[in-house]
Amino acid sequence: MIRSMQEKDAEELRQICRTALGHETTDVHLRQRIRELTVKPQYHLAVYEDDHSHKILGFIQAEQYELLYGGNGWNVIALAVAVDSQRQGVGRQLLQSLEELAVHGGASFIRLNCNVIRKDAHDFYRHMEYRNDKTQKRFIKSLSPGDIPELQVTRKRDNKK
Repeated sequence: MIRSMQEKDAEELRQICRTALGHETTDVHLRQRIRELTVKPQYHLAVYEDDHSHKILGFIQAEQYELLYGGNGWNVIALAVAVDSQRQGVGRQLLQSLEELAVHGGASFIRLNCNVIRKDAHDFYRHMEYRNDKTQKRFIKSLSPGDIPELQVTRKRDNKK
């Protein structure tokens, strides 16, 4: 079942972040971020919890995306499914939960970014009727080292070369 993310989910979410996304974090950090973000109405934080085992199999984090020069939509920040639960409909149901929220809220689109090396994810999004509408480079500047997990993952990859 799909339900709202809760602080008690931190340990299982940490494992999914590590194995499915390659992001290292701590339970303490996740609990703090869940506490901060779940009270903000512009965020959608949901988990897929198995009905029988009550194990967290995946999660989605999205934020409202309001354009000055266009319509309102949602931006998927993260969609991750436990490696052993992929290709079982978990990601589809999480994404559909956001789509339903977006439609009921009057949004005109959902957007997301996906790393060029994640070919299986590209296939998944195409299957879900998302289209690749542009090729772009992402530029990021760290204002506080250690706060951006993507930079740490990139650094690890770069150091292996």
